[in-house]
Amino acid sequence: MGMVIGIVGWPCAGKDEASEYLQETHEAIRLGHSDRIRELASLQGIWNPKTSDLSALFEAEADRSGYGWIASRISELVLERWCQWDFTPVVITGVRNMEEVEVYSDLDGFQLVRIEANRRVRFDRWCRRARAGDGPFTWEQFLAIEALPGNTNLPALMSVPAHVIVNNGSLAGLYTALDELFDEQH
Repeated sequence: MGMVIGIVGWPCAGKDEASEYLQETHEAIRLGHSDRIRELASLQGIWNPKTSDLSALFEAEADRSGYGWIASRISELVLERWCQWDFTPVVITGVRNMEEVEVYSDLDGFQLVRIEANRRVRFDRWCRRARAGDGPFTWEQFLAIEALPGNTNLPALMSVPAHVIVNNGSLAGLYTALDELFDEQH
């Protein structure tokens, strides 16, 4: 049917940059896990959530509905589009655990993409990004964000077979790798 790219990676590896590029350049529909969690936060009156707030909200919902809860909601959105014969490619950012991969694997055309970047490169990006609520921008705080519950499943998930893009360099290099992936899949 359609093409669904699920992106996994550590914080600041380039997941959002990759999905935005695919959206702008290849007209993919971007569905981000963090966007869905931010929507949940706003429904609860949390307007500028910190990364730790989003992690806590995700975990609370996972306790109620299981770790595949967000993937189930996003999969429903994809299937609704397909029922309308809209097979626009979809890119999903923020895949964080095996339960989500299992849910997405039921979608025809699903491809897991792992974006990797050196920890020091990711730290530098995090400091430059400077999202409200993420600071203070210290190495210790960055390591604390990596250790949040939503990231603890990443080591196992990073060992799952996937298309790998190493993103330690320029945006041009990332974009070239994404264009090649898209051309292979499409």
